[in-house]
Amino acid sequence: MAQLCLGFSLVHFWGKITGRYRVDTIELPGPETDNGWKWLCFPALDNVYSTPGYDPDVAEYLLYDIMQLPIPAILDKVEAEDYIIYWNGIIWEYDYKQFQRTEGFKFHMNNDYTLDVPGFKVNDNTEIVLNGNNVENWVGYWLDETQNVSDAFSEYWNGNNIMSITAQHWGAVNFMGTWFQRVEHGYTPTLSYGDMVVVKCNTTINDFGWVDSGIHVIKTIFAKSEYFTYEEQADYVPLFIEIDPNDPPMEIGAIVDGECVGAVVVADSIAQLCAYVSNVPPGDIELELYYGNRSENKTISSYRCISAREPYTQLEKINSKNSHDAYFISLRDVSNIIPEVFEIQTHNYPNPFNPTTTIAYSLPNDGMVEVSVFNIKGQLVKTLVSGEQLAGNYETVWNGKDSNEKSVSSGIYFYKLSTEDKAIMKKMLMLK
Repeated sequence: MAQLCLGFSLVHFWGKITGRYRVDTIELPGPETDNGWKWLCFPALDNVYSTPGYDPDVAEYLLYDIMQLPIPAILDKVEAEDYIIYWNGIIWEYDYKQFQRTEGFKFHMNNDYTLDVPGFKVNDNTEIVLNGNNVENWVGYWLDETQNVSDAFSEYWNGNNIMSITAQHWGAVNFMGTWFQRVEHGYTPTLSYGDMVVVKCNTTINDFGWVDSGIHVIKTIFAKSEYFTYEEQADYVPLFIEIDPNDPPMEIGAIVDGECVGAVVVADSIAQLCAYVSNVPPGDIELELYYGNRSENKTISSYRCISAREPYTQLEKINSKNSHDAYFISLRDVSNIIPEVFEIQTHNYPNPFNPTTTIAYSLPNDGMVEVSVFNIKGQLVKTLVSGEQLAGNYETVWNGKDSNEKSVSSGIYFYKLSTEDKAIMKKMLMLK
């Protein structure tokens, strides 16, 4: 069952100075906890070690006490959105990197350490830019109140612009207009002061800010696997696994060439597993189902699967070398998340897009197929597919160019899928 914690991982101590000044005590775990990884931010890092002529936010001042420790170093490295600081008695690739209060970081520790960070907390209504084109935005959470992730993102959650949100132990993916996230016994992911998430958007959001919804909860801590052993890494691929209600395991492990690369305790109809595959050799991911004393473990080498990037292309297995944002796997005979090819279906992603979008479609019967793009005036822009195709799932890419290979302007366009029996036309939006 999901474990719940009343406290924060960052304990707040108010300083003697009035206002927003505080000292955040941050517990940085060593290898015994999460393989030494911690995703976090520093909302109160400001005007702390300042001396005339020096910027108070550079890494040197934050890490000053750690830098004084003898080798072997406590700190291994710090990853940020666009740089990495390595530490082995000295800081490499340092170059006075900024530690901003609204940004997120990934610390990797060789030993436990407690870091006290005094400063002035960033204002709750601070706005930042989230870049589009599906790039990573490493964002800190600086509100004092713990909220469900859906409440913290508020109106952004209900739109189609934000595609994925990744935290250290859970992922949430906007898949074809529906959010999938880790759930255990009804508890959903939360954000607490000092957490960080990696956010991907279709288009840039210039005025993103955290919203205090007024619905405050206690922090959700998801249960960890007791049977499977694996090493957490800096990155992972979320696997959303639909459970067979007639054969529910207690835990599921992801296995590559005999090595466990992630596991999850099964507590809902869909389990979300973090697969740490970035540092393993290429290989197919097998699923090992653990039943406890009920029965022997079961290994599944082939399963029905689709990716968030290619929702109409069905796979029978996943290779660890692929770097898709998320995968959806079904262990059921009839899936609720993987579409069956019963009728013509079509969908394009991303939408809005710049300048490339993928048009995915499924065909229930063999026959002639045409996929074309039209502008808002109904004029043909380009024909992407024209010919006979067998029943199945297909994808075609439009690169934002017309039949003369000239780039078209921003605006609304339509793609039309035509077969011998039916025609479907849908709208898409190009933003530059």
